Amino acid sequence: MRIAEGLRKVIAFFGGVLFMAVSTFPLKGAGAKQAVRCRGREFTGEFDDCFNDYLPLLEMLAPFVALLWLWPFLRFANSLWAPDPQFRTQRWRLASVDSMRTLWPTLQIGGLGLAAWCFYRAALYPVDPVTAPYQLTWIAFGLWALAGAASAWPQRMIED
Repeated sequence: MRIAEGLRKVIAFFGGVLFMAVSTFPLKGAGAKQAVRCRGREFTGEFDDCFNDYLPLLEMLAPFVALLWLWPFLRFANSLWAPDPQFRTQRWRLASVDSMRTLWPTLQIGGLGLAAWCFYRAALYPVDPVTAPYQLTWIAFGLWALAGAASAWPQRMIED
């Protein structure tokens, strides 16, 4: 894929923004799912999935865990979106110094796996205006990963 190198860097770092955004979804997205699932229900005084005192402790930790994984993810994202080293005109500090042919098919499998995971997570949300922002963000992240896998295709393999 022919994309200007500066734009590739912006797109790679936008993946980090999406990565941090979806890290809040276990907490906020679960609340949106519950709001859709429990819309119109009333408390009956008995155990009910919609009315409990569950504290989402693990979900609150997700953004902090994502911060720990942000550096490895940015390395992956920059390696995915960086051009081959011989075609680079800018410094890619976070990208791998290996050529796309050497990294074949690891980057592509990583990008396709990430895209599949994102589309799967988007499908878990009920279709509703309340959950639409979460679905659209997951879909955008999946499309980002698909486009990254396509851009990481080795140039020589395309020309052969």
